[in-house]
Amino acid sequence: MCCYISSKFWAAIFLFTLFAALMPLPAWAQVQTLSGVVRQVGQAEPVPFANVGLIGYNLGTVTNEKGEFELHIPPGITTDSLRVSCIGFHTQTFPLAQLLQNRQIVIEITPRTYHLQTITILPDEPSAYTIVKHALQRIPDNYLTQSYLMDGFYREYFAENGSYVGFAEAAVSVFDPAGYTAHDDKIAETIKVNQLRVSDLYNKGNYVFYIDLAYALNHNLLRNAPYWQTYANQLKIETSFLQTDSITFYNNDLVYCLSFQLEGKKETTYKGRLFIRKTDYAVLRIELTVFQPQNKTRNEKGLPYLTQTTTTFAEYEGKLYMNYAKAGHEVLYTDENQQEYNLSFYSELFIHRITPMAVNPLPENRREKPVSIFYLNRYRTYDPDFWRQYTQFEKSAHNQSIIADLERTRPLSQQYPANGKLKLQTPLHRAY
Repeated sequence: MCCYISSKFWAAIFLFTLFAALMPLPAWAQVQTLSGVVRQVGQAEPVPFANVGLIGYNLGTVTNEKGEFELHIPPGITTDSLRVSCIGFHTQTFPLAQLLQNRQIVIEITPRTYHLQTITILPDEPSAYTIVKHALQRIPDNYLTQSYLMDGFYREYFAENGSYVGFAEAAVSVFDPAGYTAHDDKIAETIKVNQLRVSDLYNKGNYVFYIDLAYALNHNLLRNAPYWQTYANQLKIETSFLQTDSITFYNNDLVYCLSFQLEGKKETTYKGRLFIRKTDYAVLRIELTVFQPQNKTRNEKGLPYLTQTTTTFAEYEGKLYMNYAKAGHEVLYTDENQQEYNLSFYSELFIHRITPMAVNPLPENRREKPVSIFYLNRYRTYDPDFWRQYTQFEKSAHNQSIIADLERTRPLSQQYPANGKLKLQTPLHRAY
């Protein structure tokens, strides 16, 4: 028996659907990689969720929770400067040539924040409820409403009882045929896996743990706001509190920082923060933590008791789109023999390029049945030339403990080509 660990609930900010051909594969072989870390000036404190991009090009990335970034520059692109921006910090530019001279790139940026008392709202400022109301009303005005293609990079790994037991990375293309239009039944995004590498799987429990790929980025709360409003009403999710904690900056714009707590049925609690630009009420970042009560039924199904997600949005020609999403899940799974497994799962999606399009490049009859990238044979190919450009995971000091666990039997360099093809021996069992 195989237990499918699902992330099918409101907190899973992003979920994929795999399909066949989207676009011809890009020429990856000559890609140049720029990687480093962004920190607060004068401190070792990393700056997470900072936008890092090349001036003059619609090409960039986002730092992860450790402040690390990895930017892949296609051939033919030349630029003099790198721009780094983040909510609560001054936007700064850095000479690209100077950065490339350093083996370990460390970028320092300066904070810029104006704090309010937690319960104090200035007389000329709208209430937190009004801010959120305006943000929802202005989604079609603030975000892309045309079709567009995004190229990105996806990474996931998970741990069992404190030891890392699985890892996967993929270069993907995401096509959004509808954007942020205000329709309840809009078509979901589609994804093509361009390149993939997968480690050995060391888990001892009889479960399969991965992000549920059956619901294509449907859990982007802003793109699918009407759907999630209906969902919240059905589950009788109510607001415990919503307040403005501070006013900060992004570039030269003021940004409201709001905190909230929601309560749903079955004792589910949602806590988080919203960062909303003052000039147009555009949501720039969403942070969410979901607490689910633990009980025997949930443990036997392997459902998360804690989920933490972050989604950020970047600007393209005056409109915003989702450029980064992460999700982490904590699970206590009990199998049929009453053996308990503490599971931790982490995943990230970075969008580094966006291209507007007028037509859908994916014919309807060429879509592939959705299934996890861990178990889809046709995508289990490994191109060593491509992955030589993607080296941050192996080089990062933060990942050495993960790598040590994954290399318990053989080096990752041997695991990736060996796992280019994998046949699933046990049928998946969905337990939700």
